[in-house]
Amino acid sequence: MKVKEVIEKLGRLNQDAEVIVYTEEQNLLGPGMLLRVLDIDEIRPLIAERTRLDDNTPYLKLGKSANSEQLAAICVVGDF
Repeated sequence: MKVKEVIEKLGRLNQDAEVIVYTEEQNLLGPGMLLRVLDIDEIRPLIAERTRLDDNTPYLKLGKSANSEQLAAICVVGDF
């Protein structure tokens, strides 16, 4: 999702509402959990190359390279 899309979607919501992030991805959930709530810790620019590890897990190679791009990085934590 692009920054302008995030801004547009968040702009439709109550501007005083807290923002949380969650996932329903099974590999990130503990036993018996239906979803995992995350809190936004930081938002910053990042230069990195999107790639995959040998097991096909999405990964970032940080720093400038021929295939790197400017990303808007949202750092989340598992506590709020």
